[in-house]
Amino acid sequence: MDEGTPGLEHALAGDRLLAQGQFAQAFDAYASALQAQPRNVYWRFLAGESMFHLGRYEDTVTLLHDLDPGADTALAIELALTLGRALQLTGHTTAAEMQLIKAFMLDPGHEEAAYNLGVFYEQAGLPEQAVTFLQAAAQRHPQSVRLHYNLGSCLAQSGQTAAAEYALMAALALQPDHVDAHHNLALLYLRQGNLTQGWQHYAWRFNRHATEGTPAHWVPKTPELPADLHGHTVRVQGEQGIGDELFFMRYLPALHARGAQVQYQLCNAKLAPLLSQPALASLVQASNSETPASFRLLVGDLSWALGSALTNAYPDAVPLQAQTAVRTGLQQQYPLLASPRRKLGLAWRAGTQAQPQGFATQRWLQKTAPLDSLLDVLAPLDAEVVVLQRGLQPGEWAQVQARLGADRVLDASRFDQDLDELLALLSCLDGLVGVSNTNVHLCAGLGIGGDVLVPAPAEFRWQEEGSPSPWFPGFAVHRQIAGADWQAPMETLTASLQARYGVAQRQ
Repeated sequence: MDEGTPGLEHALAGDRLLAQGQFAQAFDAYASALQAQPRNVYWRFLAGESMFHLGRYEDTVTLLHDLDPGADTALAIELALTLGRALQLTGHTTAAEMQLIKAFMLDPGHEEAAYNLGVFYEQAGLPEQAVTFLQAAAQRHPQSVRLHYNLGSCLAQSGQTAAAEYALMAALALQPDHVDAHHNLALLYLRQGNLTQGWQHYAWRFNRHATEGTPAHWVPKTPELPADLHGHTVRVQGEQGIGDELFFMRYLPALHARGAQVQYQLCNAKLAPLLSQPALASLVQASNSETPASFRLLVGDLSWALGSALTNAYPDAVPLQAQTAVRTGLQQQYPLLASPRRKLGLAWRAGTQAQPQGFATQRWLQKTAPLDSLLDVLAPLDAEVVVLQRGLQPGEWAQVQARLGADRVLDASRFDQDLDELLALLSCLDGLVGVSNTNVHLCAGLGIGGDVLVPAPAEFRWQEEGSPSPWFPGFAVHRQIAGADWQAPMETLTASLQARYGVAQRQ
C-alpha cells in the first residue's frame, strides 16, 4: 500500500503508539484507520491488541471473535493467543483453552504459543498439564528464561522436586537476578529442609523486592551480623503478613543473646500487644528512628544474617501468654468456652485465595480444605468446636451448625481484630484443626498443638514430608498429595482426632 491508501496514516500512527505502550492512543488511531477500511483484518487485530493491553477484555473478545486471518499463519497464531488470553480473563475457560491449543497446533515450535498454553494450565490449577507443553518448549528454546522459570514453577507444584530445581537453576543461569526464580527455589529448598540454601535464596523474596521499590537488576544485601553484638543496636523491620511476622520473631532471642539492643518496628499494627508480652518485652524495644542503629534488616532476613549456627536451626516459637482477666471475661460471655468438654478451633481456608476468571495465585499461598469432609470428621468427636474461620461465606455457618449441632459450636470468626482477645480465646482451646493460618503461630506460642491439613504443594514451614514439622512440633501434619484429593489426609486426620478426643455417645 502506498501513502495514498485510505487510513494508512492513522494505522502507521497506531503502530508507533502501540510500540511505545500508548495503548489508548493506539486504539484510537486504529479505529480511525478502520473507518476508512472496515475489512482490514490487520488493523482490526491491532485495535483488539490495543484494547487487550488496556484491560478491556470483553471488548477484545467482541472485536476479534469472528476475525478471519485467511491464509496468514502468523496472524492466525497472534489472533488465537490474544483471543485466548482475553477469553480466559473473562471467565470463558473452555473457549480460551481451544484458542490457545489452536495457536500451539499451528506452530508447536512457537515459543509464545507454548508459553501461553503452559501458563493457562498453571493458572487454571493444572500444573501437570502445563509441564507437558513447557518441557518440550524449553528444549526447543534453551535460552528462554521464562520457559525454564514457568517449567520449574509447575514442576514444583506437581511435586517433582529434583526436576523443578534443575529448571529453576537453568533460569538463573540465564538471568541471575530473576527474583521469582530465586523465591521459588528458596521455597523448594526450605520445604526439603535444606535451610542454608533456602534462606540464601529467600533474601530475594518477591514481596521484599516489591516493598523496597527496587530498580531492575536488584540484588539483595543482607548484613552479616557479628557473633558479639554488645554495644550495637539492631533495628528490625517487620514485614509480610501477620503469620510471617510471628514466625520470624522466633529469631529475636538470638539477637538478644549476642548482646544486641534490639529495636523492632511492627509491620502490622494488630501485633502491637505482642511487644508487651513478657518474652518479647525483655528482648526488644519499640523502634525509634532517631536512635542510631549499627545494623538494619528485615525480620525475614534474620535467619540468614545470624549465620551458620542459626541458619540450620529450628528455633522455638516465641512464648506467649493470655491475659487471665480477658480469658475470664470471654468465658463469662460465651459459656461454651468454660465448658469442661474439650474444645477444638476450626479453620478451613487461609492465605491468598484464587482470583476470579480462573486465574490462580501462587498455589502455596492458597490453603483450602473441603469443609464438608472436615465436618464429617468432626461430627462424631466428643468435643466442642470453635469456628475461627475469618470471612465466613454465606451459608457456611449454617452448614457447620446443621452438621455438628448448634449446642456444640461457637462462631468466633470475628475474633481477629484484638490480639489480646484472640490470645485469650485461643488459650481456652485444647487444639486446632484445619489449614495453617495465624492462629497456628499464636497457638504454638501458647503451647497448644493440633492437626494441620497441608494442601499440595506444601507451604515451606510444613516441609515436603514427615510429621510433625520441625517448625511446629506440636502439630500433626496431614498432607494432600500433588494431583490427589483429600481422602487420604482426611482418613489420617480422623484416626488422629478420634484417638485423642474420643467418639461421643449421642442419642
